[in-house]
Amino acid sequence: MNRREWMQSGLGLAGAALVTGRIWADEPTDDSDPAPLIAKIGPMMEKIPIEAADLGNGLHLIQGPGGNIAVFNGPDGLTVVDSGVPMRAKDILDAVKKVGGGKPLARLINTHWHFDHAGGNEVFAQAGATIIATANTRKRLSTEQYTEVFKMKSPPAPAIALPVLTGEVFQLHLGNEEVHLASVPPAHTDGDLIVHFKGQDVIHTGDLFSHGIYPNIDASSDGWIGGMIAAADRILKHTGPKTRIIPGHGPLATPSDLAAARKMLQTVYDRLAPMLDAGKTTEQAIAAKPTADLDAAWGKGFFTGGMFTRVVYEGLKRRRAGGK
Repeated sequence: MNRREWMQSGLGLAGAALVTGRIWADEPTDDSDPAPLIAKIGPMMEKIPIEAADLGNGLHLIQGPGGNIAVFNGPDGLTVVDSGVPMRAKDILDAVKKVGGGKPLARLINTHWHFDHAGGNEVFAQAGATIIATANTRKRLSTEQYTEVFKMKSPPAPAIALPVLTGEVFQLHLGNEEVHLASVPPAHTDGDLIVHFKGQDVIHTGDLFSHGIYPNIDASSDGWIGGMIAAADRILKHTGPKTRIIPGHGPLATPSDLAAARKMLQTVYDRLAPMLDAGKTTEQAIAAKPTADLDAAWGKGFFTGGMFTRVVYEGLKRRRAGGK
């Protein structure tokens, strides 16, 4: 797959960072350490095109730099799910306005706090959006965060970029559309929201699901693989044969795609949990190559199998140490 194909693949940040960091870099990269790739993301973000797809009945999907964004054109204005990366926030806002047909911004929903999903909050708030999220997302956005696996500090967001409506469950009545927002116990982070456009039969999962690639699971934000499995089960209970799923990263998906990802997560969990029970170190777990038979299908995104093993194992260790 060449550079243009990666850009057009719908993998967004994950695919672009992979190509820049692991395939094209001049220097060798540790196959089990994702931290060096983070420094290479910024320059790539500036070059990734922003594309919009019409999902029908006033709902659009915007893809490009950062996580997938949904835009619903309702009677009181635009409802947007996630705001993308900060360095392209104005470009993303322009794309949102274009598909919105001149309607004002009404509200912005954050599926979680990460910079590739909430990095445009300040620009969207300045444009008039009321930001909605969980209380934990607001807490993490308002304080400095350190993501251990990436060795990355995230400074506090400015006050205008913080959610002003926080809660665990919301129901938005937007004309004939009902939008249900529901939090889940710690999974990708400790503040994830599922966004369900009931009338459209479309679910935006945020990073609870990444289509066709190993997902990020942020142990530094209390995320862990068991929570990801439980979240997938919860989402699947609300799907039918025609449900369309907007993943955090990757192309539009079906319930079968989510079920396949859930099966992969369960397989990895079942292989790594006994290693932790036996007292294996993270490096020993990686050396055992527990994802070897899965990598061809799932290792095409940001994470190699070794990197994903590190992410999952560190999350399991943290969960076990916390007694949760």
